[in-house]
Amino acid sequence: MTEGKERIRFDCVGTITQPHIYKCTTCDHEFRGKVQIEKHELQCPECELEERIITQPKQFEVVGVIENVAS
Repeated sequence: MTEGKERIRFDCVGTITQPHIYKCTTCDHEFRGKVQIEKHELQCPECELEERIITQPKQFEVVGVIENVAS
């Protein structure tokens, strides 16, 4: 998903276009994800729970934001 070095900012929300670490409220699976902008959807790869997102997810907990760090 990202190239080079990265930093994870825990307890930060960021923007909807940034990659995040999400936790599924149904199966407790943590995963890296990015909202599909054209569909505004997020899907858990473990249990396949899917949510259409306008601003912030309700069925997924945002664990942190993934940021690229310049070398």
